[in-house]
Amino acid sequence: MGYGASMSHLPDEWSGEDSEDGAEARDLARVQDDELERSITQMMRTIDSLQAMVALRVAEYDRRGLARERHVLSTKQWLAHSCRVTPSQAATILRTGKALESMPSVASVAVDGSAPTGAVRALAAARDRHPVAFTHHEAVLADAATYLSPRDLRRAIAHWEQQVAYPDALTETAEKRRRRRFSISQTWDGMWALSGELDPESGLVVSTALRERLEGSNLDPTDLRTHPQKMADSLADVCRYSLDKGGSPSTSGGTKPHITVTVDHRALTQSESRDTGLLPELDGSPVDPETIRRLACDADVVRMIMGPDSEPLDIGRATRTIPTAIRRALDQRDAGCTWRGCDAPPQWCDAHHIEHWADGGPTSLANLTLLCRRHHTATHEMGSGGTDPPPDV
Repeated sequence: MGYGASMSHLPDEWSGEDSEDGAEARDLARVQDDELERSITQMMRTIDSLQAMVALRVAEYDRRGLARERHVLSTKQWLAHSCRVTPSQAATILRTGKALESMPSVASVAVDGSAPTGAVRALAAARDRHPVAFTHHEAVLADAATYLSPRDLRRAIAHWEQQVAYPDALTETAEKRRRRRFSISQTWDGMWALSGELDPESGLVVSTALRERLEGSNLDPTDLRTHPQKMADSLADVCRYSLDKGGSPSTSGGTKPHITVTVDHRALTQSESRDTGLLPELDGSPVDPETIRRLACDADVVRMIMGPDSEPLDIGRATRTIPTAIRRALDQRDAGCTWRGCDAPPQWCDAHHIEHWADGGPTSLANLTLLCRRHHTATHEMGSGGTDPPPDV
């Protein structure tokens, strides 16, 4: 297959041809802005072109069986060894080359550098899924690959697949929904293990909610949490927000579902409860008193008198510690987390008692401040006042 390409995409002064040994670097500080921008795009186009040409040549190498003549097990093994790429990269190059051999229109724009390598692979995958229909529409899809962004091209391919294989698409969607699953269980040490697989629609909802929650923390240079830790915290924040706003269907006659905490009142008022045998429990598991004090900052407190066999003898009236009017005024005043450098919005924040409620602090606007979940935790566990960035929590 005669696909050729020149190096015309690359300006002579950037190609290294003006240097005797090709190693002389140009003084980039003197390059004009427009020239720098133009050269970058031209170089990227040249790279895409070269990758397509390499893939086609590797496919031809494989077709001729040259690896066996060189006493090598496979073309992939030869490519990995000779070109110092990983076996996975070698397999991708060979697969792309074979795909280009069967897609002349796509190969043409790929070798020309008009279609980026990622677009070529996306089209090759679409061809594998619908080979007959792809043959009829290849020219249109190849043209789309020359001007659409990667995201828009994926959408165009998805739309095309729905048009040419609508019954198959419905079957595939239904099958994916049948495969959805989710489980959550508590481990022996009190942690929680999550496992599951979501259908595309549900997965997008969850992913979007978590990404939105992550946006602020990704811009905070003092946030030392790892990405998995941020994801875990974001998931808890989203669920907590839903509970606080009554977003889940009620199963208790209109009462918002919340967490049940069994705690001796002295565990709230005494920080050394471990020494007095008053360690509270969170759904049956022992938990640090400071965690309970933080939870009690903005919660409904229900008096429950327990008998000697832990049976409830009397349940008192719930006392809302943060009335709606005060919370609205607090949101208006603080406009988000008051920890220095944090931009978490009010809806992701707790109302924190500066003088703790369990210590007699009043539920008044003057004694309240907004803190996001991470900084609220830091304030209670580290005794921080919100003026310095906390450690990783």
